[in-house]
Amino acid sequence: MKTRCHPSFFVLLLCVGIIIGAVLVCLCGPKEISDDKSTKIKNDTDAISFSKNWLTDRIYSSLPEEDANLGVAYLLGEKDGLSDQFKEYLQVAGLSHVVVASGAHLSIIVGFVRKIFGRISRKTGVTFALIFVLIFMALIGWTPSILRAGIMTILSLLAWYNGRKFQPYKLILITAAITLLINPHFIVDLGWQLSFASYSGIMLLGPSVISYFYGEKKPDFVGSMVITTVSATLLVAPISLYYFGSLSLISLAANILILPTLSVVMGLTFATGIFAGVPIIGLVVSWASEQLLNLHQIIIEFLGTKSYFLITIPKQNPAVFLLYFMILFPFGVSLFRNRRKVSKKSIEQSFVIPSREKDNIGTMGWTIPRKNAKISKI
Repeated sequence: MKTRCHPSFFVLLLCVGIIIGAVLVCLCGPKEISDDKSTKIKNDTDAISFSKNWLTDRIYSSLPEEDANLGVAYLLGEKDGLSDQFKEYLQVAGLSHVVVASGAHLSIIVGFVRKIFGRISRKTGVTFALIFVLIFMALIGWTPSILRAGIMTILSLLAWYNGRKFQPYKLILITAAITLLINPHFIVDLGWQLSFASYSGIMLLGPSVISYFYGEKKPDFVGSMVITTVSATLLVAPISLYYFGSLSLISLAANILILPTLSVVMGLTFATGIFAGVPIIGLVVSWASEQLLNLHQIIIEFLGTKSYFLITIPKQNPAVFLLYFMILFPFGVSLFRNRRKVSKKSIEQSFVIPSREKDNIGTMGWTIPRKNAKISKI
């Protein structure tokens, strides 16, 4: 019997081809500087620039300068307002990647909007969520990391609306291919790399860690938060080490303290700019934003003074990517074991194993498929 490949296989194969093509373009073509500003889509029109400046000005008008500097760095990846001392604190604490715009805040916007407008209808919730995503992307700027977050969010929303769910690795491959079709040089962009590494850690590595420690049980809130943070940090670490040339031994602790509330701080900073000057709402949002930003500054400055925990190596050393083998090898072993368990379980559910005695259709200890058996997708 001939087996036919599922159409999604060819889509994923095409995505892999696009990614390989982008790598070849970057290796053989003219080199570009790998930062968000140079690889930003060159459509930063006057309207978008005006909107971005408008948002920034309103944030600065509502928050103390130091808080506004950190909030804008989180939200827009604009590090010009941060002092050299504070940037050094970020490096020592292993948190330099948090001030590279990664689009993590889109999940908060989508969840909030979908929850509010979804009470009217499923279609209304998705429609308003999509509108808010596009507006937010335009306000922040069309950086590679924001495009990654936006495309993933839009695809996930459309799949949810149609009653479907993307497998994480498929969503990652398709989104990577779409962004690289827009500009192949995104693949050498720091924000793009950090964004995909962080998301891959959460969606691919995280479930394996949960399965190893908890089995089929669900972790509690604290356990889930720690595992999510650790998974994202592990896949981000080699990239940070390559670009920044330093490895902080307290990075894991720092990320566990900062990352769980980072998206909340970013969402509040954005809301501060939007509701600045609005009675009551504007004051409440700016106050909450200020408190969390102050807390982040205290943590970063405290950990940033522990310079003896910082190991430095030459920047852009390709050997650091060998760390991925150490990180992903246990994940690969776990995935292989899980696939074997699922396959064995599917076979046991889909077939009847009769006794050794010869039955009425002449079998002797062999398997007979059930008529209505459903074989699980793997």
